[in-house]
Formats: sequence, C-alpha cells, structure tokens
Amino acid sequence: MASNSKCPGAIANQSTLIPVMTLAGYKPSIISFSYGRHHKRKGVSCISYFPSGKQMISGSLDKTIQRWDLQEGKEIKEAREVFGNGIGPVGVSRDSRWVVTAGLEVKVSEVETGIVRTFHEGKWIDLIDISADSKLLVGASTGHEGWIWRLDTGELVAGPFNFGDAGRMELRLSEDSRKLAVLSNYGLSLEVWNVQTQKLDVRKCNPEAGSFAPVFWPL
Repeated sequence: MASNSKCPGAIANQSTLIPVMTLAGYKPSIISFSYGRHHKRKGVSCISYFPSGKQMISGSLDKTIQRWDLQEGKEIKEAREVFGNGIGPVGVSRDSRWVVTAGLEVKVSEVETGIVRTFHEGKWIDLIDISADSKLLVGASTGHEGWIWRLDTGELVAGPFNFGDAGRMELRLSEDSRKLAVLSNYGLSLEVWNVQTQKLDVRKCNPEAGSFAPVFWPL
C-alpha cells in the first residue's frame, strides 16, 4: 500500500484528530534532575471526565487540581485546589457526586456541598477506582497494598490487601463491588480478590504477556 506519510508503517488514510479547544492556565514547575540541573515544565499528569461530558478535572505538575467547563472552554476557578505534596490519580464518581484526588493522601470532595474529607495519609497512592454504585473507593500504593473506603464517611471497608507482584499495576472493582481485579508486574500477573473475605480467589501468571492495558469486568 502506498503512503505519503513520513512515518514508517503509517496507514495512508488514517484520520487526524483536530483539537476543538485549548485549556490553558497551568504554571510552569521546576523539575530537578541529576547533577543539580533544573528545568521548568508545564504538564497535565491526570484527567477525569464527569459522566455528563460537560466538565473535566485535571491534575498538573504545578500541584493544582482544576475543574473545567467544557462547554465554555474555561476553568471553574472557584473549584481549584492545591495539592501540596504532589498529585497522583484523580477520579469522578458515576453519579457526579464525588471528586477524588490522590497522592500522599486521598481527598474526597462532595461536589454539591464542597465538603472535603481526607481518607488516607502517608503512602503514595498510584491507582484509584470508584465503584459502579458510587459508594466505594479503592486505592493502591507503590508498596503494593490496597484499601477500600466508603466515599460518604471515609470508613475503611477492607484492607490492606497485599498484592503479590511488583511493577506497574492496574485495578478495577467488579460491577457489584464484590471482587477486585489487580493486574501487576507490567501485565504478567493477574489477581482477583474477594472484597468481603479479603482472600485471594484467583492468581494467574503469564510470562508471555507484558502489557499496560487497563482492567475491565464484563457487564
């Protein structure tokens, strides 16, 4: 197949995504490297959409959480938060009631009232998932531990879970919140945990896998 693209292996008729808006407002952050070198960079580290598709939240290298009106194409400035210890993942519940921000602590904000609760402090949280019924939050740390909290009270429902393998992880609660699937070691290991008993139901290893794919449960 002939191709006019300068990229090897590209498809000639591939579609091009055209930006419909640009959301600006991040401050440059100083990033430290070895040998005492410092660089200023702007960057978005994480995003999550509200289910309506009309708003989005984002975390950036300048340690701010910002909420955006995607119809107006501008920031909702009164919703901005500063996360002093850095930002990990962010998430929005399916009922749009809760906004979760994580890092060295987990904060849950109730959108309607503005009330913010801190659920967890001390260990960096790399991954979060919010249950389908918007009642539970699961978080996992770099130490390969996991916890599950109630979103409305911050009560610890289950955990810590001790996941077996290291490496990059992905996790997902089942639709009924009874099971927790954890993909670890860069996709080489899959664990399925029973949330109620906190026992490991399934553990499978595939040395031929190796993937950064997310985890999904069948509907």
